[in-house]
Amino acid sequence: MVVPVNSYPTRAPVKWHIIDNGQEGPYVVIVIEKQFGRLESIIAKILRAPAELRRPLDIMNSTLWELMDGKHSFEEIASEMDARYNEAIAPSEERCGSSIEKFVELNLAIIRTSPINGEWDVYPSS
Repeated sequence: MVVPVNSYPTRAPVKWHIIDNGQEGPYVVIVIEKQFGRLESIIAKILRAPAELRRPLDIMNSTLWELMDGKHSFEEIASEMDARYNEAIAPSEERCGSSIEKFVELNLAIIRTSPINGEWDVYPSS
């Protein structure tokens, strides 16, 4: 899948929050609740397995995640990422597109053809 330039990559309605890392700056942690079947649930209780998976993002993907608010087009996101990270993200369209595609594969993002208009909450969890 190639992310169209005039599309609006948007965070899916998932739990996430920002953690201040100090030196490098804030980064995003996505929280995914595990869906256990009946048998898996019993085994998870016995093994005291966590009920959720915490997926921390690196600094660049955290910035990308924050920009994917459904209001910025892919072209605007790639341009902003290029302005912030210069050579580290070059070529920004390809690198951003690849990361967005991965978010879509993981059901963490949706590619929209128009800006979001309040259909779901895209803001951090409290």
